[in-house]
Amino acid sequence: MLRNILLLTFFICLQQTNVFAQTKPKQVVVYDIVHLKTGKVLYGEIIEFNQKDGDLTFRDNYNRNYSLSREMYDYFEENVTYSKRIRDTLVRPRKSDEFSFTLGLTQFAAGTDNGFVPDDYYIWSSGNGYFFDLPLCMTIGAGKYLSRQHFVGLRADVKLLSGLDQFYSIGGNYQFQYDGMKSNVAKYIPIRLNYGVRNSKDWVDIQDLTMPPNTNNIQKEFDVTMSSIGLEFGHGFSFIGNSKHSWNLEFCFFKNMVLRQAITPVSLGAGLPNFNYSQAGAKLSLSFNF
Repeated sequence: MLRNILLLTFFICLQQTNVFAQTKPKQVVVYDIVHLKTGKVLYGEIIEFNQKDGDLTFRDNYNRNYSLSREMYDYFEENVTYSKRIRDTLVRPRKSDEFSFTLGLTQFAAGTDNGFVPDDYYIWSSGNGYFFDLPLCMTIGAGKYLSRQHFVGLRADVKLLSGLDQFYSIGGNYQFQYDGMKSNVAKYIPIRLNYGVRNSKDWVDIQDLTMPPNTNNIQKEFDVTMSSIGLEFGHGFSFIGNSKHSWNLEFCFFKNMVLRQAITPVSLGAGLPNFNYSQAGAKLSLSFNF
């Protein structure tokens, strides 16, 4: 599914490029050219040439000046014409103080470490260390631009496809747009504070003492529901289209603090296993703003 999102993103970017860029006829440009002894070629304008000793002063296309002695170059050419195509980009208007709504897809790499601590009854867990689930979520959001650079609102991710029984998050969304509005690709930094809930399974080994003196380990399954609060940050690109609409591509990291963990069922004659959950991960989003 992640591959499909990336392919769709590439197609959208290509389409935006074709829409925004208009090809003009070839433009004729004239350069003076100096061929250096080192093999390098300079393009620009000869400012001064001393016919007696062959020294010349040269300014290249980047307005850098060179003082070249005759020993430094093989030969030069004057008034050489080249043809080149130029692309004229129409910079489309963006939202500056309007409301905006978001709909899209987000692929999570949601990592969880159960932080299991063994005791006399629960002796081992296969879930120690970070394990990553890959839920695909629907993303919805709404907010308002306070100015061209600042956007505030709400944003939610709700599970569409996943092996997790439950997975969603909702939170405040702030975006700082930092580019100079000189192209149709806006660059922004998202910072979000989210509340999330996820439900999954975990397994812990206990000793089977029904056939002493031999002992075997048996595995017990627990249903775990966690609620957490987390911080998310990353980077995004908005490809501006008609009517101030845009396609957005965004990559973020997140780190969550677990507020509550509910574990069922409770074992008869024993307490609950000692879990201390932590969460972290990353996500890739493709969305449409309208």
